[in-house]
Amino acid sequence: MEIFCFAYPERLFLLSLLVPLAGVLVWGMWRKARARKLLADRKLSESLLGKWSPYREIVIRVMQFFATGFLLVAWCGPQLCTGDKLVRREAVDVVYVLDVSNSMLARDEVPDRLGKAKQEMLVISRGIDRGRRALVAFAGSAVVQCPLTADQRAFEAMLAIASPGLVEEQGTNLEAALDIAGRVLTGRGNSRNAAGLRIVVIASDGENHDKTFTGTVRRLSEMGIQLFVVGVGTPDPVPIPLQDDEGLSGSVRRDAEGSPVLTSFRPEVLSKLVEEAGGIFLHSRENEPVSGRVQEALGAVKNKMQWMREPRYREEVYHYFVLVSVLLLLGAGVVASRS
Repeated sequence: MEIFCFAYPERLFLLSLLVPLAGVLVWGMWRKARARKLLADRKLSESLLGKWSPYREIVIRVMQFFATGFLLVAWCGPQLCTGDKLVRREAVDVVYVLDVSNSMLARDEVPDRLGKAKQEMLVISRGIDRGRRALVAFAGSAVVQCPLTADQRAFEAMLAIASPGLVEEQGTNLEAALDIAGRVLTGRGNSRNAAGLRIVVIASDGENHDKTFTGTVRRLSEMGIQLFVVGVGTPDPVPIPLQDDEGLSGSVRRDAEGSPVLTSFRPEVLSKLVEEAGGIFLHSRENEPVSGRVQEALGAVKNKMQWMREPRYREEVYHYFVLVSVLLLLGAGVVASRS
């Protein structure tokens, strides 16, 4: 018996974009009709702008709507699946929590603290061949930069563009980041990994953590979420470079008195976090990356395995959806050219 399945079910949320798209298409048609009516009466507008049929316009908009819908379905990797088999698969969900505060631009690491943290996260994520990963960027507040996905390339793309500009409020609110990471791992749609391994990997310099995170850490521990903390930076104070729209400007951040603002690695904050969570803290130093040790530690705790059913045979059918979408767009163009 054939069933319809998807290679990337986590992308199905993109179909929700069809709701605002429908609104935009209807609004555009209404604006067009209103503009013609305000310009002149029907006979005069037809002589100036050509004959216009609201029914033809509806057909065009409907074809555009369904063309977009078929493209989104194709992006989710539709497949025809037959049979089933039992496979033993590691259930691993990892949320990478990246500090993107201004202090992470300090150049006591190569190329800077933020770049060093990204390198560590990239290697760690590539070492986990199965499972899903998400990215949370934080400074004074936290945002989900990439939701849980099995698409490594999408995750790496989001990791590459992470910068202080992503978070409007500066500072370093680790509590908010941990809270969001916990919700990403335990929220709706993640029940399929309830018996699997859930991990949070934090990369930070420990600078300006002025809020308590005891309650949040306790909740993560109670939910069985493993915590790994990667520290970046050196203990020696260094200035914080300023960043403009084109990158680093060459000048440094200064306080109200004109003195350079200095930053240094604060391991005591991160160590306290690990003590409360019962996790593992590793300091990434020059020529001493910790990604390998994190992968070893992950292997040691990766004892949550589960048998899962998956289709025995999968036939890709996304190209049919792409073809239908192209035909609909061509049809909409033909109908529009006759109006």
